[in-house]
Amino acid sequence: MLDRETARMLQHEFALTVAEWRVLAFLNSVGPSSAADIGAAFESDRAEVSRAVARLTDGGLIVRAPDTANRKKMILSPTPAGTAIFAEARQARQRYFQAILQDLSPEERGVFNASLHKIAERVALFRDKPDTLPQ
Repeated sequence: MLDRETARMLQHEFALTVAEWRVLAFLNSVGPSSAADIGAAFESDRAEVSRAVARLTDGGLIVRAPDTANRKKMILSPTPAGTAIFAEARQARQRYFQAILQDLSPEERGVFNASLHKIAERVALFRDKPDTLPQ
């Protein structure tokens, strides 16, 4: 439900898909990177990342340039417009999450965050070692 709602917000307010948001967020957080790096970070398939990169490039939000160390590899970077959209979308997402968590006390938020962290660690364990899944 949260995924769908945040996807709707990104589309409605910023005309971005979740995949496009991830590419922009990665480039603005990590810095210039290849599409393969982005796909690996989000465990996305190449086609999804490729479509997002094409739309963001066409929209003037990112640029591609050849990697100086490997001419076959393209490095993606955000444009000033891409950085501005990223900043606006990040603020909107922060406001959204603050609004949906407003009824939790600081203590409850701490427990919630700690619980999510534990769940994420378990998901990562199962992803890395699928044979540890209960039968």
